[in-house]
Amino acid sequence: MTVVSTFGSALSQEQRARLRQIEQEFALSTDQLHTIVKHIRADLSLGLKSDNDSTLSMTPSFVHQRTQPLGTSLGMGIEATGRIRITRVNFADDSTISHTSTQVFIAPRKSTGEFFEFTAFCLREFIQTQGLEHEMLPLGITIGVADGWLDLGGKNVMRRFYDTFLRGRLPVRLTSVTNGAVSRLVAARHGFKTVGVAASFNHGVEAASFEQMASVESLGQALEDLVAVDTEIGRFQSSALPLTQWDRRVDRESKNPGSRCLEKLVADRYLGEIVRNLITDLMDERLLFPKAACVETISTEYAFYTAYMAPIVEDRDHVGCILENEFGIATTEADRMVVQALCRIVAGRAALLAGAMLAALVKGRSAVALSGVLLDVNQKLRAEAVDTMHELLGDADVEVLLQNRGAEALGAAINAASF
Repeated sequence: MTVVSTFGSALSQEQRARLRQIEQEFALSTDQLHTIVKHIRADLSLGLKSDNDSTLSMTPSFVHQRTQPLGTSLGMGIEATGRIRITRVNFADDSTISHTSTQVFIAPRKSTGEFFEFTAFCLREFIQTQGLEHEMLPLGITIGVADGWLDLGGKNVMRRFYDTFLRGRLPVRLTSVTNGAVSRLVAARHGFKTVGVAASFNHGVEAASFEQMASVESLGQALEDLVAVDTEIGRFQSSALPLTQWDRRVDRESKNPGSRCLEKLVADRYLGEIVRNLITDLMDERLLFPKAACVETISTEYAFYTAYMAPIVEDRDHVGCILENEFGIATTEADRMVVQALCRIVAGRAALLAGAMLAALVKGRSAVALSGVLLDVNQKLRAEAVDTMHELLGDADVEVLLQNRGAEALGAAINAASF
């Protein structure tokens, strides 16, 4: 990274020196990236074994590769925020998708039992709107509420959905409950048979891959040749990962200190908080906003959203608009340069680490599907991550496919229709 060298004489010597020091702490060499790729691959391989010490507790899910989906099916996607997305999918005779329709519901904060009842209400509303009351339709559910405001974990989650829908006399046949990573993989694979990995960069980091059944020791014998595996890639942690003092602080003050190390360096939930900590430290050092009268908001945890970073990286003028409108802080040209540099440094490292993660995941595969709000908002970060992946893979030709939001509900519907 050479962020600081692009600035003119508006910065003081102290500001320039401090930014160079920060840039150095966040820098990653090609050798470091290759080492990270090697460590992730080793952990992924270890995670497939029946008895392992991997940080990646890889969870297999059976999705039917042999059966071609036909007719009409429903998919329900439950997001970490409580948003519920229900999708109807019509399949043509050749199993291609001929029609889809989607409705989104926002769940109020409820107890777990009330939430199950709310999903039944949403499903009933959707079925009536679509005129499907007289059909018994297969339904797949995909859940992405890990570390969200509602915990639906546990072995009986499918039974609870089944019992709730049965009591409500809903005309559905619940066939499967999978997580978001696996469902996005199913959706990508339906349209592009070469896809072997789907990775999502949202508030967390997720990835799923198709693995040969023989390599998943914990499953033993099974009929399918391939099994979809949730890699739990966000949980990866290793001494190879570069942690700065700001990363350690964000980790220490998070809800899950000491875990999900890679996720905290890459995910949308954390990047803005890393930048905010850098900003407040430079404020304490009198290198930013020395005359700011109101610093309460910028001093609030997670007040600086990762979504602010993309426009700031692209155009320095956005720094002044965001800081004045959102935080009540007037800025000088030097302030705007410093904040832009911090955003570029943090986003640049995240892109390199995301590229290393992808390179580790796609080894030996010809296509990867990418999705997530982080990549949608920060398109430059996405481009740099993909470029880094290709550089680390060398001559390997890997096609990159971009998935739209809601791919997990589509994947759940595809999986439901395949049973």
